Amino acid sequence: MALYPWPQLLIFDLDGTLIDSKEDIAAALNQTLTERGLSPLARAEIYAHVGNGVYHLIEKAVAAAGGGEVEAALAHFMGIYEARLLEHTRLYPGVAEVVGHFAGVPMALITNKSMRFTRPILDGLGVSRWFDPILARDTLSECKPHPAPLLHALAAHRADPQRTWMVGDGATDIDAGHAAGVRTVGCLYGFRSEAEVVAARPDCLLRDLRDLPGLFAERPVKR
Repeated sequence: MALYPWPQLLIFDLDGTLIDSKEDIAAALNQTLTERGLSPLARAEIYAHVGNGVYHLIEKAVAAAGGGEVEAALAHFMGIYEARLLEHTRLYPGVAEVVGHFAGVPMALITNKSMRFTRPILDGLGVSRWFDPILARDTLSECKPHPAPLLHALAAHRADPQRTWMVGDGATDIDAGHAAGVRTVGCLYGFRSEAEVVAARPDCLLRDLRDLPGLFAERPVKR
C-alpha cells in the first residue's frame, strides 16, 4: 500500500465509520412504523438508507412500509430515537487506538445526523473532545455530499486539501471529499454496500479502521 504524507487534518463521518449505531436506528424506526400501523422493515433495507439524513431515512422507510404522512412519521421517530440513542450504539473496535495514533493531528467530525442526536451520542461515548469542529446536518446551510462542511473544516484548520482526508463508509462521504478537493478513504465495514463504496472511487479502501495509520509515512520529527 502506498504511503502518503502525514495528514494535516482528518475528517470523519459518524454512523458506520466511527460508531455502530445500526441496531438503535433500526429498532427506533421499526417501533415508529408499527406504532403508526405500518409494516416493520428488514434491517438490511433500513441500513441501506442511513447516511443521507433522517428525513431521507423516514421518507424511504414510510414508502417501503406502505405509505403515510412523512412529516408525522418523522416527528414520531425523533422522539423514539432520542430515547434509544445509546442502548446498543458503540464505537467500532480500534477507534480509540486510531485516534491515539494520530495525536496532534486535528480531527473534525462531519455527519448528516441531526445535532440533536450527534452531540448526546458523542458525549455519552465520551469522545466529543476528540473533534473540532463537529458539524451536523443542521449546522450549516448545506450538508454532505455538498462540500461546504468539509471546506468549513479546512478553513478552520488552514489545512492543505491534499493532506486532508475524508474518512467515511458511503458515497455521500466520498463524493463530498471529491467535491472539496481532499483525499478520501472508503470504509467497507460500515452500513453501505461494498459496491457503492467502490463505485464512488475513494483514494483508498479499508476493511478495518485500524488499518488507517498504515496509509501514512512516519510522523514528522519536530526539530
